[in-house]
Amino acid sequence: MPENLRTLKGRIRTAKNIAQLAKTLEMVSVSKIRRARTLAETVRPYAERITALTKTAMQSLAPEDKKHPYLHAAPLPARVVLAIGPDKGLCGPLTGNLVRKLAENVDENTLLITVGRKMENPGVRLAGPRLLASFKMGSRLPQYSLVFELVQVINEQILGGRASSLDVLYGRFVSYFSQVPTFQRVLPLEPAESSAGGRPEEFEPGSATLLAALLPHFLEVRLFDAVVQAFSAEHAARMVAMQNAKANALDIADSYTLLYNKTRQERITSEILDLANKGKKK
Repeated sequence: MPENLRTLKGRIRTAKNIAQLAKTLEMVSVSKIRRARTLAETVRPYAERITALTKTAMQSLAPEDKKHPYLHAAPLPARVVLAIGPDKGLCGPLTGNLVRKLAENVDENTLLITVGRKMENPGVRLAGPRLLASFKMGSRLPQYSLVFELVQVINEQILGGRASSLDVLYGRFVSYFSQVPTFQRVLPLEPAESSAGGRPEEFEPGSATLLAALLPHFLEVRLFDAVVQAFSAEHAARMVAMQNAKANALDIADSYTLLYNKTRQERITSEILDLANKGKKK
């Protein structure tokens, strides 16, 4: 077979292999998104309810009882930022958008914690020695045990009087085709707005006692919800990226196939003309 035809056939085979690989990665991401969305739908009602209950309990709290570091901003310049991103690439523009959002919100007073390998290197570049810890996101569905490690590092700064607030950066899952980098304030907790003329609700055995029990669970659930959202956003972005890669690879394979057939036909026609000319000479 002529060399140029052999080269074209190799390129067609390569493009089809890439399309098959992209299809496999797309199906893996679809499966992981479904499991993550099931988990998110289970966690979100609890997260919303515990957030609403905690904010409502703060309304009837006396000013002298707002001593917990989760409830008031200490007069400290330092703040903690938790940045959650993917471990692997092939996520389209998601990682780049998260890194840009992180760069916009990191300054010399930021103490940084990262989740995901793709956030670790930008974290080192942006925060340097102020990078407190880095964790892996993992390729499997997030486990609640990751939250305990995050809470431990955060509490060392917030409860230890080294930082005044906590912000979380993550990719918020809107749909399979939309993931929004979100920068959200988690601590200190703001009380819910009371209705006009309404009286604050009363709790037994009291708002202070209730909040003491709720606040640790509030932080855990809010962080876990953010991690699950980030995991869903990662695989949704990868699914879309692999769909595009598969379509592009198939388009390239089709164009090379057309060129291969055209070149092969020209070669056959040229050989027939050569044979005809030789026959005339005889």
